[in-house]
Amino acid sequence: MKIKFLPLLAVFFAATSIMTSCLDNDVEQITYTSETSITGFSLGTLNINRMGKDKNGLDSPYVDTLDCSNYPFTIDQINRIITNKDSLPVGTHIDKVITSITYDAGMLGYTPKGSDHDTIWTSTDSIDFTDPVEFKVYAYSGVEGKPYKVTINVHKQEPDTISWKKFDTQLFNAGSLSEQKAVYANGKVYVFGKNGNGTHIEYSDVANDNPSPWVPVTDNISLNIDTYSATAWAGNIYFLARGTNDKRLYKLSVTTDKIEPVGTEIFEVLIGGNDTKEELYAVINKISNGVSNSVSHTYKNGVWTEDANSFTLFPVGKPFFSNTTTASYNSDITTTIALCNNPGTTANDTAALVFNRISSDNKWEKRMQNLPLPNLENITMIYYDGKLYAFGGGYKEIKPFSQFYCSTDNGLCWRPVTECMAFPAEVPDPEKPNKEYINFPNLYDTHHGNYSCAVTPKLENETYRGNFIWIVWEDGSICRGRINRLGFTPKW
Repeated sequence: MKIKFLPLLAVFFAATSIMTSCLDNDVEQITYTSETSITGFSLGTLNINRMGKDKNGLDSPYVDTLDCSNYPFTIDQINRIITNKDSLPVGTHIDKVITSITYDAGMLGYTPKGSDHDTIWTSTDSIDFTDPVEFKVYAYSGVEGKPYKVTINVHKQEPDTISWKKFDTQLFNAGSLSEQKAVYANGKVYVFGKNGNGTHIEYSDVANDNPSPWVPVTDNISLNIDTYSATAWAGNIYFLARGTNDKRLYKLSVTTDKIEPVGTEIFEVLIGGNDTKEELYAVINKISNGVSNSVSHTYKNGVWTEDANSFTLFPVGKPFFSNTTTASYNSDITTTIALCNNPGTTANDTAALVFNRISSDNKWEKRMQNLPLPNLENITMIYYDGKLYAFGGGYKEIKPFSQFYCSTDNGLCWRPVTECMAFPAEVPDPEKPNKEYINFPNLYDTHHGNYSCAVTPKLENETYRGNFIWIVWEDGSICRGRINRLGFTPKW
């Protein structure tokens, strides 16, 4: 029924009121309300696209149903706007929607898609919401309410899938860099690398979620830097640089780009830092009675102290990746995990090396892995979305950049990730009109296995920014990735 007949109905309602009042003085006069508000809006069961497996184990799309009655809708009574801030899952059909609506006394009308006339709403109407739909309440008093614009939001991206974008114009000033290590500090991604016999440091500002052109750090760049040792700690970057016969510790200020020495100790390996406990971990070459003995030390309050239970099994010449988390049962206890490629050559050296340090024990141990992490070439570990992830080059039948390995128990078990958090072999680049593809295995081979990686943490007070993974290739080009839901605008 078309609402074009509604004015006649409204006149009828008004006339009925007048007639009732004139029949008998003893009959109570009825006054109809002029309120025209929508007070409640919800959805029913909708169809949604799903992906499953057929009898042959192959991906097979199908249509499922989804109960959407619990998705809250916000009614802005001042601006007459109704919408769901918590978007429906990607793939939800909103072209045939059953609604439940409460409103003030009278009738409710809406304008169907493609029509220029209002229609009386009923609870069984199947409405197309692919575009916003206007609803209005017609009061029994004859008042026509101001229309409400109803929009149903649906996610355009799969929330738990990672999306990638490639930046080709940001190239290193120093040319191609090998033996890379990338760290994030103060809104910038710093890359330490080698070109020929020279060592270089360059950074890109990523504070606005897009990389700026690379800027070289030139202060004391003549140092023979151990590029694998770069570690972000206590707001700055620490690294080792080799002198004539030894390695010494240096600090790079991320605010001034100045480099200065720290102490006079001779180092073998810089492991990583624990910002929670304000500790830095390393292997120091301690000489006693003419005998060299490289053992684990802890730096705290400006002093290096040998661990009471010193550890000597850290391999030299490998990039270490470390992360510290706080125990859920005791905020005073932290666990630091360090990981590197296994340089061993025996048949048993099939797993990457994982080390752990619990602050209550104050000692390092080699992690015995229940589900070992394969000994990937040029392996990298990152802490992302509350989990440890590792990836890298190939190993035996494993192809380079074929998948992530994830650990949720501090490196005890590593499980391959086959969905969502992935390096697809062919990812269409949304910025390229000719539909070029981002192919990670090919990029790894093209850049001779030279890459580094850093993670932008969630930016404080900006929950929908940051959370990016930055993979920097040999020439300085960058792939940026993020799990889609970590970039969604806050709902409330």
